[in-house]
Amino acid sequence: PITVKMDAVKVVRRETDTTSIKEDDAGEDTMKDFASHSEMGLRGASDAAVRNALMAGVAMETRYDVTAHRAGKLLWKAQAKNRVVTAGLNKLLDATFKTGLASPLWYIGLCSASITDAAITGGLAILTSASTPFSATDVGRAIIVRGAGASGADLVTTILSFTNSGSVTLAANAGTTVTGASAIWEARAADTMSSHTPWVENAAYSQSNRPAFTPGTISGGSVDNSASQAQFSINANNTVIGGLFLVDNNTISGTTGTLYGMAPFSVSFRQLNNGDTLSVTATLTAAST
Repeated sequence: PITVKMDAVKVVRRETDTTSIKEDDAGEDTMKDFASHSEMGLRGASDAAVRNALMAGVAMETRYDVTAHRAGKLLWKAQAKNRVVTAGLNKLLDATFKTGLASPLWYIGLCSASITDAAITGGLAILTSASTPFSATDVGRAIIVRGAGASGADLVTTILSFTNSGSVTLAANAGTTVTGASAIWEARAADTMSSHTPWVENAAYSQSNRPAFTPGTISGGSVDNSASQAQFSINANNTVIGGLFLVDNNTISGTTGTLYGMAPFSVSFRQLNNGDTLSVTATLTAAST
């Protein structure tokens, strides 16, 4: 979620599934003003009221609810919560406060593993990759490592620390030793459609374009596409999906347009075969904080 503190003229990025908060130094003068008000006699409840007003903001969240079917029977359900990247945040500000948008068009895409050479030893938390994909900005991001969990299940955890571009330490030890494993992790703030190292697009479906996100009525600070879900008809066996993304360009595998955000699944990778179908409901929520 993203919190925009209007009164303090600052933007705070609240990291998904972590407790860390990064913020700029703007708004320092506003806090000094608060201190001067206190000196003039604002005490107790009055101080708290001013502080709450200064800290007021808006939290944005996108949640994906995904269902998979085979021959009309439910295979599985999964959920993912969106990380809004800087490009998506800029789009929100531009549309709301500057140029505006007339009936904007958005589309949903599927994500695959970023790398297929991940290696980790059972009982240890050091993940390596010869393709050197890691960055210091990946710390705190959720990550899925294929087959590295207990009894060969997927390992779902976060990146605890960065060693170098070929090695990071995870927040949990592997339960199974793997080499040549697939891995996907949360989008970086700087990700765009032309550059997104933590994930790649999965195009293994028969639709000619990325399915549209068709929002219904906005109510109570929320809107979703439940009345017109995004549909994917899988056209390849052993298709492994790790998450979803939202973009304003419908070209499959296209590298232009504004990326709003990306979300890895909260449990594990999901595998589908030719003929399976995927239905996606995306819910966008805005709440005062």
